[in-house]
Amino acid sequence: MNDYGQSGSGVTPLDALVLGGGGPVGVAWTSGMLFGLESAGLPLSESGLVVGTSAGSVAGAWLTMDQPGLQALPGLMQKRAAWHAKNAGAGLGDRSLLRRLAGGGPDDPDRAVRIGRAAIAAIPPISVDEAEHLWEQALPTGPFPPQLRIVAVNAETGAARGWSASDNIPLGVAVSCSTAAPGAAPPVTVAGSVWIDGGVRSGTNADLLLDPDWAALPADSSPGRVLVLAPMPSEALAREQAALAEHGHHVRVIVAEPFYETPLDLLDPRFVDIAAAAGTNQAKDISDDLANWWNQ
Repeated sequence: MNDYGQSGSGVTPLDALVLGGGGPVGVAWTSGMLFGLESAGLPLSESGLVVGTSAGSVAGAWLTMDQPGLQALPGLMQKRAAWHAKNAGAGLGDRSLLRRLAGGGPDDPDRAVRIGRAAIAAIPPISVDEAEHLWEQALPTGPFPPQLRIVAVNAETGAARGWSASDNIPLGVAVSCSTAAPGAAPPVTVAGSVWIDGGVRSGTNADLLLDPDWAALPADSSPGRVLVLAPMPSEALAREQAALAEHGHHVRVIVAEPFYETPLDLLDPRFVDIAAAAGTNQAKDISDDLANWWNQ
């Protein structure tokens, strides 16, 4: 029991895990981190809510559906990174758009709309059927986990959405929306709108937890622990951490120790195994400290 609710009070503290974006290489780092922390006894898969943005949506799906499968993710991400490399070699898309993700933030929906328009111009949107096929070889099988929220951005309005089991769309479609990196992967047409990478709003989108309607939280939820794992550093992280803390959450943010040089390296097959090893080693270094914090 933590200090956000007393037994029998009818108040349920929210324990949330937020997994940030970072391409196939970011997935590899996150998988190494998650498997290492779970192996050390942190029950992260039992979090009341798991919020995944882009790479985090892939890792979050495996964590909540097939934890042992986290070990196979680096191999699967080698194939995904090779897919990106093949597309780049063929001149498909516009990778310069990825650099535009570094600026702006959640309070700048006009910027998200501009990037959305550019993303649609760079690569035509794909259908639901195409989107499901795009990820079918790299995701676990089974129903959409009820605690998982997969963040994508509406390219026409700049608003974020957390796809969930209640939306009745295939998991692969939600992941395709969230991983539709502008200029590098196709936007997705779902429910009459075009969706792009959740990282267009924020690399982690942790502050969306403050909107109970967006997160579809139980009515009796109260502030609790929020663990943020971010493959990429971001100015938004400090703002999101401060906002969550101001509302009573206990927040820990873990950012990957440097193992790459530029954002484009996060799509590079050469960095996948490096990232997985970095995540595994970082998990070993922090597991005892995090376990003490998580079990307070």
